[in-house]
Amino acid sequence: MKIEVQIKSMLKVMSEGIYEKEHILAMTLLSAIAGESVFLLGPPGTAKSLVARRLKLAFKDGNAFEYLMSRFSTPDEIFGPVSIFLLKNEDRYERVVDGFLPTATVVFLDEIWKASPSIQNVLLTAINERIFQNGRNTLSLPMKALIAASNELPAEDEGLEALWDRFLVRMVSNCIQTESTFYKMIRQKPTGDIAMPIDLQITDEVYESWQHDISLIAIPDDVCKSISAIRKRLKDEATQEGHKEMDYYVSDRRWKKYFHLMQTAAFLNGRKTIDLTDVPILFHCLWNTAEVIPSIIDIVASSLTADLDRQIEKLQKEIDQAIKKKSQPVKKEEDTRNQPEQFSLVSYFYYSIRNFPQGKCLFYKADYNHVEVDKVSDGILYRDDQKKAWIVHAIYTGAPFDYKVKNAQNVRKIKLQKCNGGIIIDKTPYAFERMMPLSMTSTSSDGVQGLFADDSFMEQSVADTALSTLQKDIIPGLSKLQALFAGSKHLFLSDDDRKIAKKYLDGCDKRIKELEVKIKNAQQLI
Repeated sequence: MKIEVQIKSMLKVMSEGIYEKEHILAMTLLSAIAGESVFLLGPPGTAKSLVARRLKLAFKDGNAFEYLMSRFSTPDEIFGPVSIFLLKNEDRYERVVDGFLPTATVVFLDEIWKASPSIQNVLLTAINERIFQNGRNTLSLPMKALIAASNELPAEDEGLEALWDRFLVRMVSNCIQTESTFYKMIRQKPTGDIAMPIDLQITDEVYESWQHDISLIAIPDDVCKSISAIRKRLKDEATQEGHKEMDYYVSDRRWKKYFHLMQTAAFLNGRKTIDLTDVPILFHCLWNTAEVIPSIIDIVASSLTADLDRQIEKLQKEIDQAIKKKSQPVKKEEDTRNQPEQFSLVSYFYYSIRNFPQGKCLFYKADYNHVEVDKVSDGILYRDDQKKAWIVHAIYTGAPFDYKVKNAQNVRKIKLQKCNGGIIIDKTPYAFERMMPLSMTSTSSDGVQGLFADDSFMEQSVADTALSTLQKDIIPGLSKLQALFAGSKHLFLSDDDRKIAKKYLDGCDKRIKELEVKIKNAQQLI
């Protein structure tokens, strides 16, 4: 049986009779196979303990230990009582560990932050090294995962930071959100104990074999670039005014474990290498307070397209610089190509904007001299149904256009800036239609009229190169990424995780299309 089929079947059994907790179960199973611990944040009665009980079903001969912590909990209640017989007859201090944490496959500790320092210290060793010091004997723990729960996060300055750091996966467990699912839960008949088919359960031998195979999962460069982008954003957020550095802190130890977690995810999905579909797992790992969860989601999701965004930004700057360079003659009125009389008029009062993506677009002639090359000014864009066109006006003192937009549709404010042979609208350049072809408005050094003058050819090459890079590298890169997520049946991504990833991929797609328009327009302008 393929590993991914086995895991999918196991999750189906584990989820029986549990509603809206499928993703939590999936992440706890992933964590257990990776040998990591999980923290569940949520109010009482949200099936947190049931998750732990179901998790033990994944392991052959697995057993679970559960305990509700209080301020008065003692190590005896967690790790087993001291053997009076051995203490009295052999002067040996040992605990009777059978049935307690040291012999459990899956451990569930509710209200974890109420644990005493003595319990915390033992837990740290148990989580880190999977050992328990029982008197003179060191026991190797069979524990695959420790699941802790609370309705609150650890309080500051109470010495809980080290224990909190050990919980690699951090999930929010809420009450049932949808009404239809709620009524299913209400009407559910008692199902009794759930049994995992033996052929699906993980034996100790298989578990150890998987650990070896997981360590061989490759880590490609694109994933490393994505993680680097996350690390940089976390550092940037930590230094922002009003932010606490520790809210965005991730230790080196945890980063190493995160890669192991992604390797485990790739392996259980039947792959031999990590890919970018494994990165959204970090939505549920990096946050330290509930308040920063939206920020963490943004940081992780944006990292998926970080490399593409860097390339897009580079091309944006190159095109903006080229346009700015060629626009200087407009300010100095040295280039006849940019004098208003060279632009063709529509309805006596408007210049026609070429290649506007929404269709016919007109720029009010009288506003042209009020827009500058080196300064961004306000403008307005609206739909004029009578002219069957979009209309652009500049906003300046005394501009009498308010009355013209009373019956206009889709009115919105925009930013305007003059450029060589046209206008920049919201950072995208557009050329004006001309009285004569541009090729007839410039003359070469030998007296022959041509398309470019002076260093225009150099600037044109910038636009051509940018378009080539966009079409040959960036667009195919995004298409590959979109296909990767669309075709992925990742077992450890929720529907919400997929929607978030798609939203950010769509955002990148929008930026690419806007840049493509900008470059093509720039070809006409420069």
